Amino acid sequence: MNTIEKTVKYIRSKNAGPFWLTIDAFCNNVEDTKSVTAAFEREREFIAKSFQVKPEELEIFCLEHIQVAKISLPRVPIEGSRDERDMHGGQQYVSLLDISC
Repeated sequence: MNTIEKTVKYIRSKNAGPFWLTIDAFCNNVEDTKSVTAAFEREREFIAKSFQVKPEELEIFCLEHIQVAKISLPRVPIEGSRDERDMHGGQQYVSLLDISC
């Protein structure tokens, strides 16, 4: 079974300002990009629950021309808040690695 971790070349997450997080999955080809994007869409409920947001707040993009599948979502908690544990958002992608695609 292919997973996000086995399919992508590189995956990262980072802040997109203090209130948003972005996750970029860099793929090896357009086919993998479409597959990863479809997996993100299929697992929208799981992803939303993992990041404590509503499913409709997730923005999922398939950027074929640069072979990237992307998710943008509100950052909960916001950067720098008392309950925040990853100031730069750099470890947030980890919960997505086992999603099958």
